[in-house]
Amino acid sequence: MKKKYNLIIRITLNILFYFILVTNSIANDQPGCELVAKKLKQIKYEVLPQDLYDNFGFILGEKFDASKKEWTYKKIDNHFVVGKILEPSLAEEIKSGDKIIKLNGKKFELNEDQKNIILEAETAEFQFQSNQGEIITKNLSRYDYYTHTPIIDIESINFNKIDTKNGNVEFNIEFDVSSNYTAEYHEELWNALQGSLIFKKEDGDYSYYVCDYSEEEFSELKIPKPFHGFKILNLSKNDKNLALDKSFKLTPYAKVLDNDYESLMVEEIIGGYYSIKNKFNLKTFPFDRQTISIKIIDDFQRIPNKIILESGLTYIAMDQIIKSNDIPGWNIDSFEFNNFQYKDPYSMKGDFADGIELSLVIERKHSYYLYKVILPIILILSVCWLVVWIDPKELEARLTVTIVCLLSLIAYNFVIDSELPKLEYLTVLDWIILTSYVYAVIPNILSVVSFRIQKNNKLLSDKIETIGTRYGALSYLLIIFVIILVNANLNVENSTAFISWMTGF
Repeated sequence: MKKKYNLIIRITLNILFYFILVTNSIANDQPGCELVAKKLKQIKYEVLPQDLYDNFGFILGEKFDASKKEWTYKKIDNHFVVGKILEPSLAEEIKSGDKIIKLNGKKFELNEDQKNIILEAETAEFQFQSNQGEIITKNLSRYDYYTHTPIIDIESINFNKIDTKNGNVEFNIEFDVSSNYTAEYHEELWNALQGSLIFKKEDGDYSYYVCDYSEEEFSELKIPKPFHGFKILNLSKNDKNLALDKSFKLTPYAKVLDNDYESLMVEEIIGGYYSIKNKFNLKTFPFDRQTISIKIIDDFQRIPNKIILESGLTYIAMDQIIKSNDIPGWNIDSFEFNNFQYKDPYSMKGDFADGIELSLVIERKHSYYLYKVILPIILILSVCWLVVWIDPKELEARLTVTIVCLLSLIAYNFVIDSELPKLEYLTVLDWIILTSYVYAVIPNILSVVSFRIQKNNKLLSDKIETIGTRYGALSYLLIIFVIILVNANLNVENSTAFISWMTGF
């Protein structure tokens, strides 16, 4: 019996020893993400700017053509524009988006000769034009700028509310930020990947793992978070209860994996609910076009140490977002990515943070205001002016109609007040309502005057009534048209297509 128990114990120990041996063998010969994490916890290295830009302190502005799947240079009024700025001293005078007018005294057309100057010349004279029209001439020298370039890839944006009254935009967004660490500049990091994230199979070929980590797991690794130090400007609310759980992904690229370069891509996947402050120009309300501006800056590093780029996939995703057009009460017209330099009020001279801005142009759906506000107001005024067909002797009947019309118009003020903030200027709809008040009061005055004059001068009374009958309602409609026409021409960029055709007058 004792021998039997000894045999069972011996067999159990052998099985346990074999399991431990096999487990160790698997951990060493077929490494997984746990082994990758273990190695990355132990290494010590310094994150260095690794992307080289050899230029005159700025990069030409670019955009991605989603239809052709290629990057093209931006142009404004047929002029190339400044993109990212790498030289801090240049950022004091030149801004992203400024036009490049001349190069060495000749119009900047980026022909072959000018391309050679951009790529090879040690010095060059540039003439820029700012957004305010100021002409700035700079003699610039070529330098090597080493920087780090995290890339933002927006996957989806869902707008929940465009609150023009309080100047807020509420939306859900999902995006990721990726950073690449090349083997040349991060040798210790790259060595840690060998035999773990990148491994050799039994057949002699190489393979790799793509590892996903939670925020807690990634925090234990000695790799900076790609979104670290980033900040969304004008953020008024970030509901953390609605935020997605952050996750991180490691993907290796190596020559043994048939890639042209050797690098580790670190992705931080982010999503959540945000509310930002946004400036609205409501002068052409309800025929207004607005620009939603989402700005992200790197509030940790300064140029040229880090610049933020957008991916080409983001342009493709934004095209799909525009096609879905799911903003209640609005149509998405277009989008654009712009670069800018951010200077904190307390920063030192030449201390600029790099920023990227997503601008969405949206147009208000005006049908509600056209059919439920403006058209009813016109109908009320039409009824109001029908009193000119009533005999002036019937003063009480005429005043009853006109007073009721005036009170009806006052009710529409409450509808508009719920939509707009207290503005220091009048919108198109404000002008229409104000004009309607005036034209609702005129029949009251006209009725009293006609009633008084008729007793002593019936001829003059009839003349006044004739003028009111012929030109009253017609002049009202003409003034409404002029109001829309003037506002459309004074606010071309903020007018929807419904009234923008009037800007050609």
